[in-house]
Amino acid sequence: MTSEQQQLSEIIEKNHDQPDSEVQSLANQFYGLVPENWGFGKLDDLVENFIDYRGKTPPKADEGIHMLSAANIKDGFILPKRKEKFASKETFEEWTTRGVPKKGDVVITTEAPVGEVGIIRTEEPFLTAQRLITMRVAECLDSRYLKFCLQYQKTQNQLESYASGTTVSSFNQTDLRNTVIPLPPISEQKKIGYILDNIEKKITVNKQVNQLLGELAQSLYKYQFVDFRPYHEFKNSKKGEIPTEFEVDNLPKLMDIVLGGTPKSDVEDYYGGDILWAKAKDVAQEDDAFISSTEKSITEKGLVESSAELIPEGTTVITARGTVGETALTPIEMTTNQTCYGLVPKNREDRYFLYFLVQSHIQRLRSRTHGTVFDTINMNTLREQEIVLPPKNDRFEFNEKITPIMDLIRENQNENRSLHELRDTLLPKLMSGEVRVNDISLDDLEVDSEV
Repeated sequence: MTSEQQQLSEIIEKNHDQPDSEVQSLANQFYGLVPENWGFGKLDDLVENFIDYRGKTPPKADEGIHMLSAANIKDGFILPKRKEKFASKETFEEWTTRGVPKKGDVVITTEAPVGEVGIIRTEEPFLTAQRLITMRVAECLDSRYLKFCLQYQKTQNQLESYASGTTVSSFNQTDLRNTVIPLPPISEQKKIGYILDNIEKKITVNKQVNQLLGELAQSLYKYQFVDFRPYHEFKNSKKGEIPTEFEVDNLPKLMDIVLGGTPKSDVEDYYGGDILWAKAKDVAQEDDAFISSTEKSITEKGLVESSAELIPEGTTVITARGTVGETALTPIEMTTNQTCYGLVPKNREDRYFLYFLVQSHIQRLRSRTHGTVFDTINMNTLREQEIVLPPKNDRFEFNEKITPIMDLIRENQNENRSLHELRDTLLPKLMSGEVRVNDISLDDLEVDSEV
């Protein structure tokens, strides 16, 4: 028996011998039966260090060291550029008295939302804001296994049982230390973690490729239609000097504006159909160009008997409330609720030009927002937007040039959706022992080590 196996055996034996059988009680309550050679353990015995800065809000800076917050952790991934925040080097050095998160550490959100989990994959230093706890595992626990075990719905149910609060659910470090998880032998933990982790690595690679492709497409747009680099003859206009063949016009010259609608929420027949129904939240949370999924869908009946309208594939959707001015493209024919506008190009060959044009006007649109509870963009805001409009041939050529780029972005998003489904299908089967990895060698798995 190796030292890791001996340590794990001692932890399992210790937990089973507790006078009040707390561990076994929680195991029975949340997990039920597991394979014969598995056990259960409390995180307090399995985690070497809990780094907890909850209740402390470090001062922000315009640049410096990334500050992770609950907003950066979503669906198993740490996304430092989502709602990007920084702290100065001085703040970092002054603040990190309880420990510094390191590569391989597992991070979990304790509030707003509860139980989102990620694993740190970079050597880059991070400062963790409140509402996060970082865990560094002991030798008997694989960090990747812990990360996926915390995502396991049965573990999530346990965390939710600790959550308290009248307006915002939360749990604390004591709750996390008392959390019980199933414990396979360390070799099996590593295999489970490896398999699921490589699925997520491929998802991450696709996201990185899409980010580069998106930046390339934006650069091509800016080169031609913002910096006017290919053009040599100019004229004066109320928008300044523009190429001779360009015009100044209003945004509706290129598009029709469609406001979404909501079927009655108390009619079950309206929901759960095949029609994607996007809300502002779905658009705001999208990292890539296209809307990859929506929280809810509606039926044909819900569409017909409400003010919702179908908008075609290639429509630019812009959020009008909440996080104002977020944009994404429709990957297929779909609909939205009233927190979004669909900007439907009058000519399909303008669809990508229109998307990047609207993105370039986002700041101006946001500066015109108004409202009492939520800032909003209304029809007039959109209709009054003055734009510098290139000739039709230039717009259509641009669309043709970047269509292969946008097609590849969409293909990567589709693959990621399939990979998410694979991960979400495999995870509970591996965590429960329904699917065993005993006979798989880690050496066999290394063939895909670079994903």
